[in-house]
Amino acid sequence: MLAFRLLRHSILQLTGNLGAALTLSVLPLLLAALGIGIGMAAHQALAVGDPPGIIVAVVAVAIVATFVLAFVSLAASWHRHVLLGERPQVFRSFGGSEARYFWAAVRMSLGIMLIVFMPMILIVALTSALNGSIYVTMLASLIIGIAVAIIGLRLGTGLAGAAIGAAKPLTTGWKGTESCLGTLLLLAVFSQILQTILNLASQIPGLVGLVATLLAAWLGTLLSLSIITTLWGHFVEGRALR
Repeated sequence: MLAFRLLRHSILQLTGNLGAALTLSVLPLLLAALGIGIGMAAHQALAVGDPPGIIVAVVAVAIVATFVLAFVSLAASWHRHVLLGERPQVFRSFGGSEARYFWAAVRMSLGIMLIVFMPMILIVALTSALNGSIYVTMLASLIIGIAVAIIGLRLGTGLAGAAIGAAKPLTTGWKGTESCLGTLLLLAVFSQILQTILNLASQIPGLVGLVATLLAAWLGTLLSLSIITTLWGHFVEGRALR
C-alpha cells in the first residue's frame, strides 16, 4: 500500500536524522521561547491600566512573527537537509529559502481558503434550507475535511520545493500528485491517527506530562515536514521509497 510506504519512509526519514533534527530545532526553539517571553513580559507590563490598542496589536504581531519565523526556519532547513544534503547548523542566517517558503505557504493558505469558500457557502445554504439537519452538517463536514486534507497535501508538497528553490513549486507539487488522490487520502488518515496517538501525551499529569506534550508536538511537527519532503522527493523527483 503506497500510503503506508510513504508514511513509513517519512518516519524512517525522521528517526534516521534525529541528530540533524535536534541541531536544526535549537534556533526555532529559542525563537519560540522569545515569543513566549515577549508575551509574558507584555502581560505583566500591560496588566495595569488600559493600554492603547496599537500597543496590544504591536505586541501580538511580534509574538506571531517569532513563532512564524521559528517554524519557517525549521521547515526550510529540514527540507534542504533531506533533499539537498545541506549540513545542519545550529545558528544560521535567514535568507531566500525561508522567504520562498513563507510566501509559498501564504499562497497555499489563500488557495485553500478560496477553494473551500464556495462549497462552504453552498453547504450553509443547503443546511438552512433543510432546517439545520445534523446529518447534512455531518456529511458536509466530512466531505470538506477530506477535500482540505487532499488539497493541503497536494499544495503542501510544493512547500518542500519552495525551500530548495524549485521553479513554480506549488504548481509542480500539485501536478506531481494529481494521479494519487486515494493514496493522499489514506496518508492523511494514517497521519491523523499517528498524530492522535502522539497527542495522548497531553493526558499525562504533572511535569512529565508537560515534557511529553512538548516532545510529542516537536515530533509531530517534524513528521509533518517529513511527509511533505517525502511527497516531493517521490512524486516530483522520482526518488525511491524505503
